[in-house]
Amino acid sequence: MVWLLCCLSLSACLGNRTPVNTQRYSLPEVNLPSATTPPTHTLILGNLTLADALDSDRILIQLDDITIQATRDHLWSASLSEELRQGLRSRLAQRLPDTLVTDALPGAKMRASRLQLRVDQFQGHQRGEAIMSGQWQWVSADNQLLKIQPFQFSTPLAENGYPALVRALGQDLDKLSDQIASQLKAAPGQP
Repeated sequence: MVWLLCCLSLSACLGNRTPVNTQRYSLPEVNLPSATTPPTHTLILGNLTLADALDSDRILIQLDDITIQATRDHLWSASLSEELRQGLRSRLAQRLPDTLVTDALPGAKMRASRLQLRVDQFQGHQRGEAIMSGQWQWVSADNQLLKIQPFQFSTPLAENGYPALVRALGQDLDKLSDQIASQLKAAPGQP
């Protein structure tokens, strides 16, 4: 009898739930240049590590200096890790036209430098901006650390709403890609 009452009350709760209006978002795409000459360098996108709070499909909003909340109805179209990997790969390919920017291929032995990324923040802030921070490392083909660089970017939202937030986060990723590309181009022998 108790079991029956529990089932009935649970089904009543589920029946009263309002439908969720889920929206999914992708980072803005960039136009890739058409290849006119074969690439002379290769850059492998290695480890991409996310802070625990980011390792989800939910968009995060920072409410104040210490409170971060995951949204319920506003989600990434793929995992955030995949969104960032795809976005960084295409942005770096655009900025480094003589470089093949690729993921590591399982079982393939490629002698190429590697880019590793740690993202600590990739979220909106209640004060109307997008925030991205973390650290990237450039490692040579023979595993020597060539460069380690922290980064922190913020972009004001053009208007209210999640589409504006996602576009601003895309601009933060643009800034990161600019930083990485300029550092790699300035290095002797580049990627």
